[in-house]
Amino acid sequence: MKTRILLILLFSFMNGFPQVDNALKRMQLYEGSVYVTYGHRITEVFSELDYKMGVGLFPKTNIAFLNYQQLVLLMQDTAKREQWSQEKYMEARNRLKQHAPGGRIILYVERFDMYQTNNKFFFIIIRGNDENKIFEYQLPYKAAELVTTDVFSNWAIIDVDVPLPESFFIYVNHKMTEHLSDTKFLVEQNAAPLQKPTE
Repeated sequence: MKTRILLILLFSFMNGFPQVDNALKRMQLYEGSVYVTYGHRITEVFSELDYKMGVGLFPKTNIAFLNYQQLVLLMQDTAKREQWSQEKYMEARNRLKQHAPGGRIILYVERFDMYQTNNKFFFIIIRGNDENKIFEYQLPYKAAELVTTDVFSNWAIIDVDVPLPESFFIYVNHKMTEHLSDTKFLVEQNAAPLQKPTE
């Protein structure tokens, strides 16, 4: 099977609030899909999500990642553009240092049930290459948005408050499924750009 390679820019930092780029929303990933965001290579290792015959679509679980250094650079660009005071800049810098030393995960999901697409049913687990747990986060309540008559979407920003290794696994899980883990990603920080796959 040929590896799919997607090079996308996913993140904007407008007025201090991150937004999910349309490229993250449009991606349809499959097991083995590989893409690059801000120099970080992400591979979908597996997904237990099932194809929905009646709708003719797969549910989506898409992620992007920025490390701490990239968050600081984005913040500095915003501060310069908006002419922040030194006090406001230091407050924002300290907030990042305290709450996101491991970086930031951007999650986008699409499901076929409005209730189960609420963020409160999703939780994230980060594990090292040895599969030892590094970080866990339960998403708070956030109602889903209607995409089409059959599909609902949601998204979240998760700041990682512990340092992360150069490569790690992100598990995106749902409380209402029977699976131990629903979707697993491998994140390789600062990985070299991918080459075009050969036949």
